[in-house]
Amino acid sequence: MASQARFCPVLALSALLATTAGVGACAAGARGGAPARPARVTTVDVEPMRVEVARGPAGGTQVVVYDARELFDRAGGALAADRYAEALALYDRLLASFPASQLVPPAQFNAGLALEGMRRLDEAVARYLDVVRRAGATRYGLDAHIRAGAVLSELARWSDALRLFDELFARRDLGAADRIEIATRRGYVLVESRRYPDAEEALAAVIDLAGSGERARPDSRYFVAMAQYYLAEIPRRQAEVVRLELPEAELQQNLEVKAKLVLLAQRRFEDTIRLGNVYWATAAGYQLGSMQQDMWRALTSAPVPPQLDAQASAIYTAEVRALARAHLDKALAAHVMNVKVADHLAAHTPWSESSRQRIAELTALIAREAKGPSAGAWGRTPPGPAGPPGTAPPSGSAGSPPGPPPGPPRGSVSAPPAPRAPDPPPPSPARPAHHVPRHIDL
Repeated sequence: MASQARFCPVLALSALLATTAGVGACAAGARGGAPARPARVTTVDVEPMRVEVARGPAGGTQVVVYDARELFDRAGGALAADRYAEALALYDRLLASFPASQLVPPAQFNAGLALEGMRRLDEAVARYLDVVRRAGATRYGLDAHIRAGAVLSELARWSDALRLFDELFARRDLGAADRIEIATRRGYVLVESRRYPDAEEALAAVIDLAGSGERARPDSRYFVAMAQYYLAEIPRRQAEVVRLELPEAELQQNLEVKAKLVLLAQRRFEDTIRLGNVYWATAAGYQLGSMQQDMWRALTSAPVPPQLDAQASAIYTAEVRALARAHLDKALAAHVMNVKVADHLAAHTPWSESSRQRIAELTALIAREAKGPSAGAWGRTPPGPAGPPGTAPPSGSAGSPPGPPPGPPRGSVSAPPAPRAPDPPPPSPARPAHHVPRHIDL
């Protein structure tokens, strides 16, 4: 056996270089012409390497040796540092140089994240769908499938996003956390598509599923809070479009409908706050204040009964505004509380900062209302707040709700299986961008 070891160094080298060539010849003859047992060969798969000869800085030539892993790690560092163009170039170099590498699916996924960072969202969707085609049955494929649907939602391509989420929901390899995320994102798309009965059913199912214990998981808690928020958004949006118009019987009926919807939304927003996710809690707190201001606006903008003369009309208007003043006080209190909570947690969100702006506006508005018509404060009711920065609410709306981010979902991919920890809250409430992605390190 000692002689066999002396004559078989090539065997170890062959294994290291991932060759599967037979090594029986090396073992054969170790004992003369007697047949030997086949040697046990261990095959180690390693990534191929490329050798390039390049001109050096001094004018000479230099040899550059690299493999897919090196490119992948360099790209991951650039991605983590928000150097998206550099990361994308490195991932694309890996894809072109090593098309058979096991790193292709995660590199393609991470390239999608880099494109998101550059706001080239349609291209990001194409990268994610390519991962689905390449590795649809893997964890990579599932994560890419969900990410594609989330980015389509960010692009407001509701029908395309809904189709993807329906496809995802039909998969049989989903865990409870996956189902919660997919159902929540699907419910959000249904809300934005104004399919409120379907959205109500989908989002309520998330809350029911969360009762099975998934609520305790960090990645599930985010989406449970998001589902609860959009459950509240349904009656808030329905109340927002209820108009108080004559005749009086219709005005009274619409006022009752609007008040019931506001109360339902209020209970659901309060449930959102109790779930404890700071992003969705501050979003709910903002909307609690906005709904109250919307009620004040609706009451003070309602038409005066035509049968009243000028004196009676003035008295009627003063009484309505005095009653409506309570809604301004509640709106101010809600925004103040929202800011206090964020300050206490040192976790400021776009919603809490928008509440901070509303505090100043409402304080000035309440002061004008207190002066009454003699100071010229009464007249046309001012328009509603525009919502947090980056929103584009409909005219007179109380504030546009945030679209969910394509994250906190899945960070960038680096190692199979991809990790699924939640990311921090998104930076924008309008259609929050993805969080700074974490690449998956192999």
